[in-house]
Amino acid sequence: MDSKAKHPTWQFHAETSTNAKPVTSAQPPKSTTVKWTASEFIEHNKGADWYTMLIIGGVLLAAVIYLLTKDIVSVVMTVIVAIVFGVFAAHKPRVLEYQIDGTGINIGPKSYAYSNFKSFALVSEDTINSIWLMPLKRFMPIITVYFAPEDEKKILEVISNYLPVQNHQPDPIDRLMHKLRF
Repeated sequence: MDSKAKHPTWQFHAETSTNAKPVTSAQPPKSTTVKWTASEFIEHNKGADWYTMLIIGGVLLAAVIYLLTKDIVSVVMTVIVAIVFGVFAAHKPRVLEYQIDGTGINIGPKSYAYSNFKSFALVSEDTINSIWLMPLKRFMPIITVYFAPEDEKKILEVISNYLPVQNHQPDPIDRLMHKLRF
């Protein structure tokens, strides 16, 4: 038997879309810069009821864990996680300056090259559209870019010169966080 048959080779192929424009070295895309300011995330109003439900849910979860495991460390960790969740939920979004050009994407003081991403998706959250940049690295989080509706066309034109469009369906964690208004 051929030794090549025993050791298959793997190649990475990025997903492409009919909307994506291929980039060739012979004809670089037209360099356009788009700048805007936007919130770093959508702030959901969380009143006293929300925090009350968080406390009740944390206590109930801790009680169930104690009844099942009789382990006080797990109970303490559950309470700590609930407290940290509440602290992060109270965090107010910053207004950041965004810039997209031929070199990549700048979000506040951070810069991201297009080579860090395999694709992007246009995602609608309630009535607000955003762009999710899908990373190539396994443990790099998805980068979310918010923008005003009037800037959408310009931003999509620039990004689609460098990254293919990908359809994205929210995963179970995304849907849970949306229901929790987090």
